Amino acid sequence: MLTIKFNAIDIDGKIVYCYFRDIKDNPKSPAVERTFSYDRFIEREPELAKLLEGDIYSLYLEDNYTEKKSVDGTYCQLNEEEITYIKSLVKKACVDIEYDDLLRPPSIDDQIDSFIKEFFDEQDEPAQQKDFLAEFFKEIEQKQE
Repeated sequence: MLTIKFNAIDIDGKIVYCYFRDIKDNPKSPAVERTFSYDRFIEREPELAKLLEGDIYSLYLEDNYTEKKSVDGTYCQLNEEEITYIKSLVKKACVDIEYDDLLRPPSIDDQIDSFIKEFFDEQDEPAQQKDFLAEFFKEIEQKQE
């Protein structure tokens, strides 16, 4: 018997939670849980972000119960395609351990990139970079002449 739980929230907590437990062969087999940062997770799984577009802010699945919550407080069930996709995400996260690298804190470079993306518009023209060494040597040559 499999127990699968999944919750993705793109506002407030901004998390992706996955839970998997298979007690078919061993009733005492441990559960595997993973909680990811939503923003980091959707970089790897952009399809998940598509499911949370518009008014939808939360996807929830627990065994046979499913729901898609809207900002206005209404909810509906997930369709079969969404359920299949979510179950594959849980398997990748908890059985295949494909996303464990996302659990590590972001590197300094990742933090800098995130800061730049947050505060600078990608459509801005890039700043002109000066080659200070070239200018320095050019000035020396001019002084020598």
